[in-house]
Amino acid sequence: MNMEGISKSFLYYSSNQISNSFRESSGCKSIYEADPSAVIRKEEDGIVAKSHYTEDEALWNQYIKQYRDSLKIVDGKLIVNGDPRNVLLGKVSQEELEQFRLKLEQEGIGDDIDWRGVESDFKKMDVDFDNVGCLDTKIDYIASRYAVLKDRIEKNYSGDEKEQQLSRLNEIMDSAKKTIVDSYCNSVGSFYEEYGYSGIKAEFSESLSKGIDQRISQYEEHLEKSESYAALGDTAAKWLQQDDGYMAARLRDDLAAYGAPSAQGSETDYTLQDLEVAGLYAAECAKRLDSQGVFWSDSEQRIGLDLAVQGMKTDYLTEKAGLSGNMQKLLQDTFQNYKDKYVDLLEQMNREKAKQFHTPLKTSIDRKELSAVYEYTMNQYRQSGDILDAFTKGAKHAQASFEANFSDRAGSPGSYSAKYEWDNFFGQSKYASVSNEYSMYEKYRKSISRFMESLESGGNKKINLLFNSSGDYELSLFA
Repeated sequence: MNMEGISKSFLYYSSNQISNSFRESSGCKSIYEADPSAVIRKEEDGIVAKSHYTEDEALWNQYIKQYRDSLKIVDGKLIVNGDPRNVLLGKVSQEELEQFRLKLEQEGIGDDIDWRGVESDFKKMDVDFDNVGCLDTKIDYIASRYAVLKDRIEKNYSGDEKEQQLSRLNEIMDSAKKTIVDSYCNSVGSFYEEYGYSGIKAEFSESLSKGIDQRISQYEEHLEKSESYAALGDTAAKWLQQDDGYMAARLRDDLAAYGAPSAQGSETDYTLQDLEVAGLYAAECAKRLDSQGVFWSDSEQRIGLDLAVQGMKTDYLTEKAGLSGNMQKLLQDTFQNYKDKYVDLLEQMNREKAKQFHTPLKTSIDRKELSAVYEYTMNQYRQSGDILDAFTKGAKHAQASFEANFSDRAGSPGSYSAKYEWDNFFGQSKYASVSNEYSMYEKYRKSISRFMESLESGGNKKINLLFNSSGDYELSLFA
């Protein structure tokens, strides 16, 4: 595993761990025990942690920088050269950290910019299906850090040196920005182009680039209005003003407290909120396509109900997630294409599986029966706007439809397993392997409720689409 700079990795220690080392109650450990495995956590975890970046974390970061030349990662293993005083492999006492704090209060950390740390922190900004929920966090992080660094350069430098420093900052920022835009478009943008939106990658690229620039401008403007945002004054903690990572975190806090204005583009642009939700939606669809068939039912009625739940979630998402009209249309159109392709791939997969067995297996899907359940359930939702009520009515309709046609296909491949599913859909089977296990009906309802709660809680990073709407989840999801 390649780590792009040790300074960034040190922030992977949680703020709770570090805070506890300074504020322990009697009877608790009086030292901070470093965990070497924390050094190689995923980058997105580090970015989320650093979006808060407390004073204790700033102290630990500055302390550990003394030894970063003695530490490196080789093939995923922590290598220690020389004597880094057991910073990571041993223990650092509270007394030693407090002594270091006093030193910083007396001497500061210097006005020179730690470019090595900046370059390291601005790397690994790729955005894909696995971390697209961190898109806004990543943008917020680099935009606020950029604003603080630019302000410092403009105040502390002049002439050619100022231009050189600004040029270096812009070069680092442009690289991070390009990484975010290109990786997002190559993953999320490619998905939407595959599902019928030719040229969407270019549109996403333009909107995302504009959104990042707008976020930077927001922080620059707010910084000018609130130069005392960190409230450090002439206190002993004034050394923190020299830690641009800490100052950027406080700038984010201050802007959030005053209410950050939403970035509005032209009618053809997508907002950053649009783009993150689009990424979450694409990631969930791709995940569902990759796992299609794993929990597959032999009942067309069940597949139709499953897709209807996804369709209702799509409608609800477009109504409640604060999306632009363009993004609402994009998601709606994408789902229709996705729905058709999902059934095509499901049928193709089962034809291929059937070739591996001598016993006849079901190889085709009655799309008319599937569509009947899907349309009935969706119509119930369109009339009431209540997903849970529409699902209940749709499930009862699907069960009745299956029972009405069962006698005509009894004995055909999959017919009896489908009947077992529907017989036990609304209540737990007496043959259930887990006591007190939820019925399939309850699992559906709980997944729907979890989805709606995630939208109501605010903040698109918490959205739980749960497109595995058949309820095939770990039971811990519903704890």
